[in-house]
Amino acid sequence: MKRMWGLFGKKKEPQDRLEQAEKLMNKGMSGLVMKTMVSKEQRDLINQSLDTAKQAQLASSGTVPLSATAIVISVTDTGKLINFDPIVVLVLNVTENDGSTYQKTLETLVSKIQIPRAGDRVGLGHNPANPSELMYMGLLP
Repeated sequence: MKRMWGLFGKKKEPQDRLEQAEKLMNKGMSGLVMKTMVSKEQRDLINQSLDTAKQAQLASSGTVPLSATAIVISVTDTGKLINFDPIVVLVLNVTENDGSTYQKTLETLVSKIQIPRAGDRVGLGHNPANPSELMYMGLLP
């Protein structure tokens, strides 16, 4: 028996919902409708938010190893929210596991109950979809 309006059957996992949102946004008839009804700038912002949510989901799952630590220099709110959690711009002093250090600016989703502040130590990991890109893993003790 087919699921009726999503009421019966297997519950969707958050990852499934993100994939579904991306398909609705970019593929098939709904993607075509989005391209004709929504401006490119707005579509780019939506896709950027979807990518940020995917990175946050990967970071929280524990499947991405910690590959660098950083000290927060500054935090700037972008005014954007995903599920009431803010997207912020972090300026970081990064120290890779191999000892190399550099400064990096990173726009990322953070938990509203654990927003980093200047001087906090945070973890970073390499994004599995783009290994040259670091992603925010959260506050470290």
